[in-house]
Amino acid sequence: MRHLVPRVIVAIGVTLALAGTAIASSQHAGRAQAKLKVALVLPCPTNDGSWCQQAYIAAKRLQKEGLIDLKFTSNAPQDTPGASQVIQRYAAGGSQLVIAHSAYQDAAFNAAKRFKKTPIVFAGGGKVGQNVSTYEEPIYQPAYLAGILAAGINKTGTIGGLAAFDIPLCHAQMEAFKAGAKTVKKSIKQVTTYVGDWADVAKAKNATLAAADQGADVFVVCGGGPAAGMISALKERNLSGFGYVGNQNALAPKQMVGSLVYNLYPIFKALVNDVSSGKYKGKVYDLGLTSFQLPLNPRYSAGKIPPSVMAKMRAAQKAILAGTLKVPYVAK
Repeated sequence: MRHLVPRVIVAIGVTLALAGTAIASSQHAGRAQAKLKVALVLPCPTNDGSWCQQAYIAAKRLQKEGLIDLKFTSNAPQDTPGASQVIQRYAAGGSQLVIAHSAYQDAAFNAAKRFKKTPIVFAGGGKVGQNVSTYEEPIYQPAYLAGILAAGINKTGTIGGLAAFDIPLCHAQMEAFKAGAKTVKKSIKQVTTYVGDWADVAKAKNATLAAADQGADVFVVCGGGPAAGMISALKERNLSGFGYVGNQNALAPKQMVGSLVYNLYPIFKALVNDVSSGKYKGKVYDLGLTSFQLPLNPRYSAGKIPPSVMAKMRAAQKAILAGTLKVPYVAK
């Protein structure tokens, strides 16, 4: 009988150990199953150094953290019928969240009619529905800060704005850039050009050079193709400018003052958390200036930012984040 007690204890210990292993395995399996099936639809390459790359980086980070099972399409159609097909294919294939990273509002709603239980999200703001959300690109806020710096660098009394189309997002960015500059130089003027194309680099370069001929010497830009054209013109004329969405400082180290970098990770994580927790509903996701960064280029040598102007920009940045300064949103 003396030996039964330890044997029973050993048996119980083994049973508990096995049970613990089973529970741990079950929990691990639960975590694996908890990965949200996410589809990312990109209208451009994942290495474009701008719009699509920033979204891809954010999604891959979530994948690395074990939060999502990612599938993606790059260079997806930008027309509504083509984009609708891509979105619907993912929804039909079991994706639990489809992130359509462009102004795919119409395509998102087309797909939502067939797949009413699949969360579908598009970029750039717009209307929302029961299972359709959007996330803002509040680039006008860092553009205001860039405008402050631009006025400190400006030597001609004229700055430049270059955008693909005169849509609310780009228009507000151009106006905020000018508004920020006017807090430093009230008399400053801005030449704004809408080139009518998201991808035509040559057209954007010519537009930048034309603005330079009118005196513009510091530029802000809205659009991937326009950014590439602007950068080429900056190097040719030794002008100054700010990169678009990605950190493009290294593309023209002597001309790029800094870049307006769109950090999509917190937006995508909020989406994933809402869907995973069952709290998702159609709404607008807008994190304001916290979704943007303004890394300055340490190698910039086409002009120097006066310390007083840098201090003014930093103060404005803090005020925006604190909610005490509201950057004007001028959509038209």
